[in-house]
Amino acid sequence: MSKSSKKDKKGCGLLGFAIFWTLFSSIFLVLGIKSTYDAIHRSQWPEVDCTVTHFRVSTRSSDDPPFQPKARFTYEWQGQSYTGDQVWAKKKGEEDYEDLAELIEQHHAGELDRCYVNPDDPSEAVLLAKGDDLWGGIIFALVGGLFVAIGIGLIFTDRMAKKQESAALSSKKTKNNDAPLTILVPFFSLFGLAGLGIFFFLVVPSAKKYIDAQGWVETPAKVIWSRVRSHSSDDGTTYSVDIFYRYNFDGRVYKSNNEGIMSGSSSSGRSSKAAKVKEHPPGKEITCYVNPEKPWQAMLSRELGWSALFALFPLPFIAVGVGGLWYTLRKHAREKGASNQSSPYRKKSRNIRHRVALRDAGGAGESSASRPDPLTFSPASSRRKSFLGVLVFALFWNGLVSVFVTIAVKSWLRDDPEWFLTIFIIPFVLVGLGALIYCFTRFLAMFSPAASLLLKPGAVPLGGQATVTWKLKGNADRIQHYAIYLVGEEEAQYQRGTDTVTAHETFYEEELLETKDPRKIRRGTVEIDLSKQRDIMPSWKGAHNRIKWSLQVRGKLSLWPDIKDRYDIDVLPLDISTPS
Repeated sequence: MSKSSKKDKKGCGLLGFAIFWTLFSSIFLVLGIKSTYDAIHRSQWPEVDCTVTHFRVSTRSSDDPPFQPKARFTYEWQGQSYTGDQVWAKKKGEEDYEDLAELIEQHHAGELDRCYVNPDDPSEAVLLAKGDDLWGGIIFALVGGLFVAIGIGLIFTDRMAKKQESAALSSKKTKNNDAPLTILVPFFSLFGLAGLGIFFFLVVPSAKKYIDAQGWVETPAKVIWSRVRSHSSDDGTTYSVDIFYRYNFDGRVYKSNNEGIMSGSSSSGRSSKAAKVKEHPPGKEITCYVNPEKPWQAMLSRELGWSALFALFPLPFIAVGVGGLWYTLRKHAREKGASNQSSPYRKKSRNIRHRVALRDAGGAGESSASRPDPLTFSPASSRRKSFLGVLVFALFWNGLVSVFVTIAVKSWLRDDPEWFLTIFIIPFVLVGLGALIYCFTRFLAMFSPAASLLLKPGAVPLGGQATVTWKLKGNADRIQHYAIYLVGEEEAQYQRGTDTVTAHETFYEEELLETKDPRKIRRGTVEIDLSKQRDIMPSWKGAHNRIKWSLQVRGKLSLWPDIKDRYDIDVLPLDISTPS
């Protein structure tokens, strides 16, 4: 089979997958839009006065859901009387009693006196027109829309991109990156929105609830029922504890099945849940904590426990989403503003190549005859920035992990160890320790012997010479081996199918100095001679390609972080008037 036919089949495979992905994702988009439309339509139903003649909550553990409100109310629409019995339009009840407790309070206070009438069918009315299905529909539509956008991006990419053949780095054909952008932006947006949604709608409310609960009143309670609830999904079956209890507060009886801060969460492993249910049989006297401002709100435990680890869950999504979007858009803006000229590296004629390089580098007035001012380089700033960057990460990471370490340590001190939490946080603790160790090495590196370099002239001309003078600050006797290199590197970006590949290659490396003699390490001067190096490339930056030059200082120290300093420099193009 020919290579072209193989490519065609592969291209058809990608296109077919992209079309299937888009069509399948559009189902979620359509369902989300419909659910959102229905919720918005219901929220616009006219509000009228009504009289609630009956309202109670049925509490049966055998029902699904176990807490179902039973209501009866009368209302008038356009002069005609109607009777309604629906609290919501789309659901029968709740899994959590607390979600209905506020309705009960409104009924007791006589405030449940408004209902919403369907103008298209006045016999249909509900006590609550706004529900969670609005946000559920919006989220469903957003996720479906982002997946559809990814599919469209794949289709667009398949039409625009061609597979690159393996070749030398400089011969890779560069392309416009707009096609991958149509994939990366929806992809990273999906991650970022998911993480931010979990953080603001779950983590932040849970944290606020935890803080508020510390002031709740300890109150006696009695268990009505206790059971293990199972939750089936495509990923398997998970289990949660459901303890329903009653308590008295300010002369009134209240009920709740709220267990704690993260009440309602489920996980695999039935035995631990069954053990907890066994500890809370019906009729057992227990203690709960009641919100004095809203007595219908209560919980059995106001400690976070290992469930606090959930706060870490959205962080990778936020980091990948926001970081990926920032990097992608910044990179795209930088490339869009850069020169769109083709790379000059593929030119066969040496003179033509240098003319193009001279033009693209903006070096028409920077021939080898020009003498830029000398440049001085010092590692102090870069070493300090490296240390501060690692320090900020280490403090943030370990500060976050310390919350869960404290919970785990307290559990061991009270002889009730949290085994799952302890095992779970081990890798996070190891990462934190590694960050602290690396931070310490970066701190020590700031005090390593530092060489101040003077490049004269301030840019190295092709076909010419320059000098590097160094003076070491610090004890040269500590350095076992010292070297200075002139390094040229090529960086190229190109398309490989739907991927944007960034490749690096060192095309030039010259050892300017290599010594173990402390006298030579302390100070000296070396020459950079590029008078015979006419085939190498000057500093250059295009839309997708770049030539970078640097002076790199390396030093080996005993029992101390090694010296690794890099200073970017410019190598000027060869004067086109220079004979070849």
